[in-house]
Amino acid sequence: MRVLPMIVLAWASLVLAACGSVPELPSLPQLGSSDERPPFMPRDEFPHAPNIARMMDEEDCRGATLAAMSARMPDYPGRAYGQGRQGWVVVRFDVLQTGSVDNVRIARSVPDGIFDREARRAVRDWRFRALETSEPLRNCVVMFEFRAGEVSVR
Repeated sequence: MRVLPMIVLAWASLVLAACGSVPELPSLPQLGSSDERPPFMPRDEFPHAPNIARMMDEEDCRGATLAAMSARMPDYPGRAYGQGRQGWVVVRFDVLQTGSVDNVRIARSVPDGIFDREARRAVRDWRFRALETSEPLRNCVVMFEFRAGEVSVR
């Protein structure tokens, strides 16, 4: 009959051990987070990009030298990334005497509309050193390439 108390004691030890603290496991990255995206799978070829110099007039963005204080790149839109879409966006903008950006607009993009929002949002946030002239710079141009899941400026 001594077996029964030993079984009760063993069972009680297991229950009490289960109530003890369990060491935390290291956190694992979430699938689909920006750091752990699946590989980019292009759906189509990168579209032929325009010659930016031909898109500018002689008076565009002239009169002062621009010195960027902050100029983040656009994000690659998640939907476009997932669909394997590639393209480019030409953005026109003005720079005020204070160095802030104004009048941001899409001059041209291929494919139409897919990358426009992110390109416009990034340029709106840009800041430059205050201009040495009292006149703003008009019609500055930048082109972003959204290619193979990454963004570059051209």
